[in-house]
This record gives sequence, structure tokens and C-alpha cells, in this order.
Amino acid sequence: MAKKKVLLMGKAHSGKTSMRSIIFANYLARDTMRLSPTLDVEHHHVRFLGDLVLNLWDCGGQDAFYESYFERDRETIFRSVELLIYVFDIESDCPEKDFDHFAGVLEALEENSPDARIFVLVHKMDLVAEEERELILEDRKRLIEESCLGVGVQHFQCFGTSIWDETLYKAWSEIVTNLIPNIGVLESHLADFCRICDADEVVLFERATFLVISHAQAKRGENDDGSRVDRARLTAGVEESTLNNDEIVEGISPSLAGANLDSTVNEDADDALQMSTSPPESSLIDDSTKGGDASALSPSVHSPPPPSPGNVALTSSVGNTQRAKSSAQAAPSPTPQFDAHRFEKISNIVKQFKLSCGKAQSQFQGMDVRNSKFTAFIDAFTANTYIMVIVSNTQSDGQEWGKGVHKAATLLNISKARSHFEQFIPRS
Repeated sequence: MAKKKVLLMGKAHSGKTSMRSIIFANYLARDTMRLSPTLDVEHHHVRFLGDLVLNLWDCGGQDAFYESYFERDRETIFRSVELLIYVFDIESDCPEKDFDHFAGVLEALEENSPDARIFVLVHKMDLVAEEERELILEDRKRLIEESCLGVGVQHFQCFGTSIWDETLYKAWSEIVTNLIPNIGVLESHLADFCRICDADEVVLFERATFLVISHAQAKRGENDDGSRVDRARLTAGVEESTLNNDEIVEGISPSLAGANLDSTVNEDADDALQMSTSPPESSLIDDSTKGGDASALSPSVHSPPPPSPGNVALTSSVGNTQRAKSSAQAAPSPTPQFDAHRFEKISNIVKQFKLSCGKAQSQFQGMDVRNSKFTAFIDAFTANTYIMVIVSNTQSDGQEWGKGVHKAATLLNISKARSHFEQFIPRS
């Protein structure tokens, strides 16, 4: 079992404990209001992907604690650190002191853990006017870079984040991916699986946090050698160490247990998956959506989104397992492009839906989302992951994908690939 020491630092009330609670303790954003400030150092052992344990040190941000960190407890705090996450409050009333503390942390880290990776989160960006966010974030990144260079730190990553949207998942997905030892091998096999299934995209999520671990994107309709892919040729079996696409899947209809539960969610949940010509929106769900309860799918999103053109019907099976299905009609896009934040939006939406399932004493199993352009299958994969497979609905030959035998083939491919991927994602 691999243990990785992670320091979570920043000034008091910057949002460190809130983001940790959302990602690892299944808090809703609105529930973090009741959290108390961290005093001194809180230790948390968080299991991630089964055998990877994050030894998370949540360090209080009061001035008195920093004096202790830099003097009496300097070696204890900063020794054997794998990764530093430093959080800046974008609305801090004393940014000079914040940067003094940051410089002190970098110096102590260089002295005791020179190989530690550094991530900086400029937090609470939702409090900045949307039209000013990019400019203010770039200015803050410039100051952070100057501080890093001032103490000899050349490499770091910086993100703007908020607990109210997908940016938090984007940052933490990048962070945890850096801690997975065999990520390159995993990405390679996921790309093979994407090609064999002739999928547009395949995304792997960590089971508990629903953070994105890896993804693969295929060139539509072509193999590596440029030849056309036949959608009927899918893998019905997976060898112990090699994926095989020479067998044909016959139609099998997966069985589902439980009664039906109908709810309505905003179309943005569907738009997070589909290709769009419009710029990505930062808001996902409108809490005031007429005709349904958006909070059933994403109760933690409160930022008011732009008006939505319509709603998507979501049907779930509630029982020992759940599979949600949704469908929507969307106008064809002449110049399709992917939303750069689509994976993180999906992480946010599905995790909140999983929590809603838990409140109904049901276990989330999977979700199918289908519109006129694509079908997305989200299903439990290995013991520690979920997988999402996205395929276009109609090919040039007019064959519709995502229904009947084709749906069964995709779900069977997922099932057959589980044992193969268990080699790279060990059970806990």
C-alpha cells in the first residue's frame, strides 16, 4: 500500500477544509458553511484507487501556526512531502502577508522536500465578476510565479477554483493524477479500449470521489492505420493482458432491478456531455428550473446559470442498483467542438446524483444519456472506478447507435474489459 504525504496549506478561511470535505468526504457545497476553522494540523488518511493512500495534512492558516510551522515543527511538517497544495483566497484583505507565508512555505519545502510537486489554487473565484475573472486570475498567477522564481522554484501548476462549479474537480483531478504511479500504462490501455469500441471518447473516474483519472479520445471512424472501423466488430472477450477486437458481440439486454423514479433536470446536464458550438458555461444546473427538481441531480450547484432552452427527462431505476437514462433533442451543430470542462461538469453532476441515490438507500450503478448526436454510457467498472463511453448515434451509413444490440454490445464490452483493467487499478 503506497502512502503519499500531501500538504494542504493557505491562510485561515481560504477554503482548504471545505474543498477537502467536498472531494473526499461527500459534502455538498452548501453544507461546508457549518465547518469550523482548522486548528494546528489535522491528519486525514484518504484511500484513493484502492491501494493509494493520501496522508493529507490540513494545516491551519492562522499566523501563530505559521510561526510554528517555520520554526519548531519545520522538519516535521515539510519532510517527505510528495505534493503541496497551497490555497490563496482571491478576496484576501492582506495579500502581502499571504505571499510572505507562501514564500516561507516554498523555502521550507525546498530545504526538506526538494522533489515535491507544487499546486497553487486561487480559490473563491465565484466571488469575482465573471467578466473580470480571467484578467484577475492571470494577474494573480503572475504574482505567484514571481514568488516561486524568487526562491528558485521553477515548476508549479496554478488553477482558479470555486466550490460552486466544476473548477474544483478540474484542479483536484490534475492533482491526484500526479500521484498515480502507472498512469501512463493506464492511459495507453484506455486508448486501446477506445479504439476497439470505436468510441468517440472513453473517460475513467475514481469510484468514491468521481475525479477524472484518465481519458482517451479517438479520431472519428478511423483506425490507427486510417481504415474504416466497423461498429459491429467489438470485443466480446478480453485476454488476460491483451485487448482483442476480433470477435462480434451478439445482442444482450442488460437487466435492471427496481421501480422507476422520474425527475427532471436542466438541459445543461446533457450539454456537459455533448458537442457544442457555444462557449462552455460555468454553471450547470438551475435550481429554479420549472417542471422538476434540479437538486435531485446536482444539489450543490447554486450559481445562477444563463436561461436554458429546455429540459431533459431523467428516468432512474431505484433498488439495489440504479441506472439513469435521459434523452433530449438537440439541433445539429455544423461545426462541433468539445466543451473543455465537460469531464469536470460530469464529475460534479454524477457525484451529486450518487449522493441523492444514497439518501434514497439505493446504490448508483450507472447512467445512460442519449440525444440526437451521441449516447454516453456511465457504468461501474473496476472495484475502484467508473467508466464513461461516448459514441456517436448515427454513422455515414445511416446506422443508429446507442440502442438495442449496439447498446448491449457496448455494455458487454465494458463488462469484458473489467478484469483486464483490474491489473492496473488494484483492489483495496
